[in-house]
This record gives sequence, C-alpha cells and structure tokens, in this order.
Amino acid sequence: MKKNISNSSTSLFPCKLDEAIEKKLSLLSDELVKNWGDRQLSVLELDDRIATAAEKAPTDDNLIKLLRESLSDVKKEYEKVLIHEEEKVREAGGLHVIGTERHESRRVDNQLRGRAGRQGDLGSTRFFLSLDDNLLRIFGGDRVANLMNAFRVDEDMPIESGMLTRSLESAQKKVETYYYDIRKQVFEYDEVMNNQRKAVYGERLRVLKGIDLKRQVIGYGERTMSEIVEAYINPDLPPEEWNIDQLISKVKEFIYLLDDLKADDVNLLSIEELKNYLQEQLRIAYDLKESQIEKIRPGLMREAERFFILQQIDNLWREHLQSMDSLRESVGLRGYGQKDPLIEYKNEGYDMFLEMMTNMRRNVIYSMFMFQPKTDVNEKN
Repeated sequence: MKKNISNSSTSLFPCKLDEAIEKKLSLLSDELVKNWGDRQLSVLELDDRIATAAEKAPTDDNLIKLLRESLSDVKKEYEKVLIHEEEKVREAGGLHVIGTERHESRRVDNQLRGRAGRQGDLGSTRFFLSLDDNLLRIFGGDRVANLMNAFRVDEDMPIESGMLTRSLESAQKKVETYYYDIRKQVFEYDEVMNNQRKAVYGERLRVLKGIDLKRQVIGYGERTMSEIVEAYINPDLPPEEWNIDQLISKVKEFIYLLDDLKADDVNLLSIEELKNYLQEQLRIAYDLKESQIEKIRPGLMREAERFFILQQIDNLWREHLQSMDSLRESVGLRGYGQKDPLIEYKNEGYDMFLEMMTNMRRNVIYSMFMFQPKTDVNEKN
C-alpha cells in the first residue's frame, strides 16, 4: 500500500503531494487495511465509506474521521494549484464551446451553450453551420444558396446574418411544434388504453383480495338478466307480441337450474317486473348451487368464483389488447374520409371494451352454474 501511494503521488492530478501528506496517507492506508481487511470490502461498500468521508455529516467512526481529514489535506494542496489555473482560464475568457450544427430542438442548443457558463463562470459559444445541414436544407437552405450564387459568394466564405439566425429559429419552432403534436397524439391514444386498464385491473384487484365475491358474481348475473330482457323484449310492441319463449330459452342457457321456468310465469309482467323476477330467480338458483357445492367441500364456491372471474378477465383482456392494437393501426386511414382518427379510436375502443366486459360477465355466470366438481371416489364408497 505504501509503495502504491508513493509511486502514484508523482502522477496525481494536478500536482505532487507534500511529503508530510504522503506519509500521513501511507500510515492511514496501513490502518485501514488493518481494520477493514486487504481487498475484503466490495466496490459498493468501499464507495459508500469514501462517500461518507467526503461528506460533512457527523460520525463516530474514527477511521472515517481520519480519512475525512486526509481528504481535506489533499484538497487544500490541489486548491493551491487550481486557483492559479482558474485565474488563467478567466483571463482567457473561460470555456469556449464550438457547435458544428444546430439541433432540431432549441433546448439541446441551449444546453450546449450552458456548458460555457456554469454557475456564473465566463464562457462563450459559436455555432458553425453548412447549407447542406438537414435543418437548413429542409427550411430555407435553397433560398440562401440562391442568394450566394446571385452575389457570387465563395463557398468557403463565412456568412453571418440576423435573417439567417431568425430563419433557423423559425425552423426549429416548426420542428418542435411537429414533434409536440406527435407526442400529444401518442399520449391521447395511450390515455384511452390507460383508462380501460385501470378499470380492468381494479376489478381484478378486488377479486384477488376476495372482496364480496358472491355479491360480485350475483351482480354479473343480474346485469346479464337485464341485458337478456332488453335484447328480446321490444318496449314499443304490446306485451302479447313479445317473444317470451325465446327469452326463457336464453335464460335457461345460462341457468340450467331454472329448467322449470315457463312462459306462463312471466306473461303478465311488465318489463321492469320481468327484470326483477328473473333477477330474483337467479339469486335463488345461485343459493341452491352454492349449497350443492359447499356440501362437497366448504369454501369451494368462493375458490371457484375467484378462479372463473380471473380466468375470464385474463383471457378476454389479452384478446382485447390485440384488437385495440389492430384498431389503432387501421383507424388512421379514416382520416381520408374526413373523420378524426382519434375520435374514431375512442368511440370504437369504448364499444369494444363494453363488449369485453359483457362477455366476461356472461362467461362467469355460465361457468359458475355449469361448475361440477369431481368428488373423491373414496368419499362415495
């Protein structure tokens, strides 16, 4: 350790250290190796201890205090040389930044200029451009080239003009506006999916936490019954023309336990009464189904509810994401039909989301009533 410090002191930036400081560092290195071990600390642990020593926070570690004191001595030695170099840099005018082109964004140019005047230091910047640069070539470069040809200006002759500077800034503003509109449009498209994602993940989180699973499934069933009534009953027609038989048949497809349900049971009911009646029959059938499942094993009904809801959400959500990606790729062509692609994407995406949630509810209700767990053969015997 002593040999390394002594040999490296001659090449340490920016000057050779004083012999007293070198001796102090050598003794400190021996002490650190004795207490911390020879190369036993990881790089992260060593960096952390050096960083602690470089700070001014209070510490009870004597080794950290010694290391902090040594770092302070080395810093003072360096400052004696650096202060003279700083004066020379100031006399020379500070850092001079040379730019070989102008960026499309003014922010990047300003950041480059900022390198030359950090924290009040002196500095200057200068940009050199060519008429072949993309920014000039796209925005007004030909006009400047024609002027140069008209006045027979040599190609190597530098041109400084306020008009050219204003033209560049105007071009940068146009490019920035263009990219801003692109980012804004991407954000608005993503916001549509983000809102749908929040709704789906919120539903999924409630299921994972097991919050009122039975009430949630019954809610799915009640909405499904209302949707069936709205699909098969036309409120503009008189009750005697309603297609009750098809409605009853559709209800039985979802709830086989309502096999004894007949058209005569609902013929005299209004639309709202019909909805309430079917929802009540659904709740009765679900309680019956739950009692059958719970006889096999207590708690099995809640497990089935969680499984089927998560299964349907995951499967349908994956399909929905693919459909939304396809919609996003194709909806841009509707701009040729004088339609706003974003509005079209929002409207169709919302309809597709509602259809996905409807299918999820219906699939869960159908799966719950068709759920027939296998019983153990030993239990039968």
